Amino acid sequence: MNLEDVKALMRKTGWGILATTDGETVGARPIGGWAWMETELWCATSSASEKIAHLKKVPQAEYCFASTEGRHVRISGPCALSTTIADKLRLYEAVPLLKKYIPDPASPDYIVIRMTPERIRMMETLDMKYQAVELP
Repeated sequence: MNLEDVKALMRKTGWGILATTDGETVGARPIGGWAWMETELWCATSSASEKIAHLKKVPQAEYCFASTEGRHVRISGPCALSTTIADKLRLYEAVPLLKKYIPDPASPDYIVIRMTPERIRMMETLDMKYQAVELP
């Protein structure tokens, strides 16, 4: 099991779930505007979203991508928030879906969450055993 297996599952499922917390409440929500940028996992969001408020207090998150057969991957690590036009344009061009939701990539409402994965676990079978995926 390696990072390419993880990426293949993510592409197959398309949408994942991003979980964040502010230390008191937890939020888990669907995320479709994501892409791997070298060793980081980036996603798009709105500056007014609950996940941004959470990440400002606790800059850690976890993604989960699951197939209908139950295969899934969990990716967790620290997150940085970026409002640079270079990052926003890079993600905007990498993820065509974003054009449906973000009419102007220069909008101050559009923020990029940049996760640096520290732990990746994948479950390929229904034996309920995770396998660690080596980080690049």
